[in-house]
Amino acid sequence: MGELVEVLRREPQDLLVTDVVVGEADPAAATRTLTEALLALPERTGVILLHPDDDPRTHAALLAAGAIAVLWTGLSDAGLTEALAVLIERRRDEAIARRLAARPGQGLAQPLVSASPAMQQLLTTVRRVAIADTAVLLLGETGVGKERIAALLHGWGPRSRGPFVAVNCAAIPTELFESELFGHERGAFTGALRARRGHFELAHGGTLFLDEIGEVPLPLQAKLLRALQDRRIRPLGATRELDVDVRVIAATNRALRDDVEAGSFRRDLYYRLGVVELEVPALRERPEDVRALTRHYATYYSDRLGRSMGEPDPAALRALEAYSWPGNVRELINVIERAVLLSVGDHIGLDDLPVAIVGAAAGARSVADPLDSPAPVAPVAAAPGTEPPATGPSSSPSSPPSSVAMELPADWLLRPWKDVREDVLSAGERAYLVGILRATGGRIGASARRAGIAERSLFEKMKRHGLRKEDFREPRD
Repeated sequence: MGELVEVLRREPQDLLVTDVVVGEADPAAATRTLTEALLALPERTGVILLHPDDDPRTHAALLAAGAIAVLWTGLSDAGLTEALAVLIERRRDEAIARRLAARPGQGLAQPLVSASPAMQQLLTTVRRVAIADTAVLLLGETGVGKERIAALLHGWGPRSRGPFVAVNCAAIPTELFESELFGHERGAFTGALRARRGHFELAHGGTLFLDEIGEVPLPLQAKLLRALQDRRIRPLGATRELDVDVRVIAATNRALRDDVEAGSFRRDLYYRLGVVELEVPALRERPEDVRALTRHYATYYSDRLGRSMGEPDPAALRALEAYSWPGNVRELINVIERAVLLSVGDHIGLDDLPVAIVGAAAGARSVADPLDSPAPVAPVAAAPGTEPPATGPSSSPSSPPSSVAMELPADWLLRPWKDVREDVLSAGERAYLVGILRATGGRIGASARRAGIAERSLFEKMKRHGLRKEDFREPRD
């Protein structure tokens, strides 16, 4: 055994599976020899021992010395398969730990690519909030960059040298939630062949980002609340609690207040998570960023894919700016990566963009150039300042939205698109809100859900357009 140890010291291996031959030797002495050998092996080497003795005390001593598993030779191959699974899981956890240690905040505080006043205002707030250890709840549609904002909160804060652990709550099966967040001990449940640290413990000294927090099962929310309040966790199967020092940042694209009122999300947890609420605006609400993001990611993917791409041509940029981006920044990044990859020229052109985006550009041109349309006016949106249509029996809260189309001012159609863009988008937004509010009878929660935005954002838009929920309530007899 001593010779084997020397070989493994010179050339460490990931796995050693070996039979233990006791023979005529004293069992206790043989165990001591094995224990000393195990302690002398490199940490990298996982050891599985096939032992002729099924004495649990012998097995316990060898496990304590560092063996991954001690299998009685009378067992079937299933025991070896399980032990190999343990080794693979251990290597996975070690790789995660190394990755977290290697990037304790490095690169996370790089500034966002943004040219819009809305994002600049948000980033100013993020800098102020980052220096505190306060819980933050990020609101916004899917793809707006909530994880990027969470990374900035971490990277600009006092925990920047600690780990940043991001968890997508929507991707965790319900039965594994507690184990994933808090960890488990060996034997805590069927298949728990070894102890495993949870995300809270992995984030100790740093930041835990809980994305899609609204997907946490109701029964687990009480335990999550306790962990936030007491800064202590109890892994599954453990007899004692562990102290954890983490800053928790949560994010959601749901209307959590509605979930609270519906009883599917704990009110006390909502207030604990949302000491500070920050809303990340959708990309369509910050059109200035489309061009900046396009140029940035066109350069990025050109370098990454080994292409020599110049500036996207003006027609492509106009098309990208005219598109509504329902998938937000994430969609834009995917579009640019695809365009750089598939383009046959030295720049991104209209032919490199998806049909939906090219169609949006065509729609923008038809508004900007009156010669493209025989009609002097176009019934596409409610003009700013018009009163919301009165509600009545034909527009009850349960009915689908009726038409809210109105004529655009004729002079808008005689001006370039770039000059009327903001007015047209504002009119369209107002018409959209009128339709949503009319369909829901002015109910804020239902309107926000239907629009896919947070209630706070809906209130701000209504205030900007002079809309009141009372104007859309169905009159009572």
